[in-house]
Amino acid sequence: MRKKALAVALSLATTLTMTACGGDKDSEKSTSSSTAASSSAAPKQQTPTAAELTQVLNRAVDPNLPTEQKTDTVVGGEKAPQLFTALTKSREESKAQLKVVDPVLPSLTPGNVNATVTLTLPQQQPNNISNVEFVNEGGKWKLDQKWACTLVENVLPDQVPPMCKKGN
Repeated sequence: MRKKALAVALSLATTLTMTACGGDKDSEKSTSSSTAASSSAAPKQQTPTAAELTQVLNRAVDPNLPTEQKTDTVVGGEKAPQLFTALTKSREESKAQLKVVDPVLPSLTPGNVNATVTLTLPQQQPNNISNVEFVNEGGKWKLDQKWACTLVENVLPDQVPPMCKKGN
């Protein structure tokens, strides 16, 4: 059992590191006119604290919360409640601790922020994962869907929800 948990934990750390380094061509699709219009009309949003983003991550994987209370922690989460079962299972098996650390910085995508997440596994040195993206939807901060999906794809590939499969 300990070997399986270690394998899940190592896969989790590798996944998070690879996800942070990957590009996102979809996020580059925006029009300058709509960006300019929304930035001038919208009030300046408050950048979340590292503690607030840590709460978002920990709610998404909390085994004591019902799924209905987790779906607002990941972009599109309400369409794939099974995503939270997979995320929670991977955390429980690996005993991983997730913590967002300062600084929280503006993303290249307007309205989003990037942060470093420290992944700590039992009896191992912490692993920092850079450029984890969080999205502000209606004043609520959420983990970017692609980041959450990549985690599940690499840690529990047999439990990838449809929202994470290519073409969705």
